[in-house]
Amino acid sequence: MSLRGRHARASVAPTVRFLIISLGGVSFALHADRVQGLLTVDEAGLESVIRVQGVPYPKIDLASRLRLAPGSDGPETRFVLLAKGGQRGHLRVDVVIGLREVEASEVRPLSRQFQGDEQRWYQGLILVEESVALILNPAWVLEGVESGPAGGSVGPRLEPRLIGQPAVAGGMA
Repeated sequence: MSLRGRHARASVAPTVRFLIISLGGVSFALHADRVQGLLTVDEAGLESVIRVQGVPYPKIDLASRLRLAPGSDGPETRFVLLAKGGQRGHLRVDVVIGLREVEASEVRPLSRQFQGDEQRWYQGLILVEESVALILNPAWVLEGVESGPAGGSVGPRLEPRLIGQPAVAGGMA
């Protein structure tokens, strides 16, 4: 009840949950509702397709797609299982920072420097401690992943580039 005798209504702002990861020294945010699980290096094994309860999760080489330096496996290395619709895949990440729930209003749009194809790769950014995390577009992350009879994976249809560089389609220069 308020000071004037009226009942105050608590406003409930919509929230979004993200799994914050680090890859190549860069923080990224994955929509938590797309994350199906986390595995250690020992749990995942050395195969390019991880199978969990018979369900295949082909490898997505996100570091290569984003042209980040590949990290070496360490005690914090994890494999993140992702799914969106019928598409599934797994990412190798250097560190899982944690799960964050933020108000939707805290999701910031990309700055004007993001004018090319990277607008499809990222959906915005959020503040994480004293830094920012780029929100990865799950449709782009899973784009091009095909699970064939052997459960192999296929690279992306469009490679990321630095602003001002020409785009490379289909992995050809």
